[in-house]
Amino acid sequence: MRRTIDFVLAALLALAPLAVCAEGESEADRLASLLGIKAGSRVAEIGAGEGDLAFEMAERVGPGGLVYATELEGDDLLGLRRRAKFEAVANLRVVTAQVLATGLPGRCCDAVFMRNVYHHFSDPSAIAKDIQRALTPGGTLVVIDFPPTWFLAPFSPDGVGEERTGHGITIEAALRELREAGFVHLQTIETWTSRWWLGPDVYALVLRAPVNKSESR
Repeated sequence: MRRTIDFVLAALLALAPLAVCAEGESEADRLASLLGIKAGSRVAEIGAGEGDLAFEMAERVGPGGLVYATELEGDDLLGLRRRAKFEAVANLRVVTAQVLATGLPGRCCDAVFMRNVYHHFSDPSAIAKDIQRALTPGGTLVVIDFPPTWFLAPFSPDGVGEERTGHGITIEAALRELREAGFVHLQTIETWTSRWWLGPDVYALVLRAPVNKSESR
């Protein structure tokens, strides 16, 4: 039943214009700019799903770079591995994540991003600290997500806190959690993409990992 609900929600989100950002850029272009991606970069996508953005980034970092695509055990993880093998993408590494850990090596990435994933976390503090562990000091984190809506409340992820009971999370709640975990807030993009009839617009938060312990709270 849960898998069916998640599929329906994914299909509804796919009907919104998620491929083009508010400024008319492609989502991949705008994201790559925010992450500072260039040839040789090392980047990770948390909860990569089918992997479209992760594979886009793998093309941009080139053969000298590396992209990690993480997913929990299941069909998405198998699909990522099959796609990487079928397309012979040598600079993309598929990583098995856990509920409370990314599965990424320490200090493996210059940048990390996630899209429509953050509101699923049952222990956001644990995941945020694990992302910090995977990032180099001062590395960039981009969180793309959307606010809760009343009509999605019945489909809220299992085991999440009150802020996530509308199958989303507000900008304010997400920022508070990430700052408490030690991330430094750089920018908020309130309209990353428009959801039209699906409710409030998708937003993006740009943060960086602390450079030293004195920056961490």
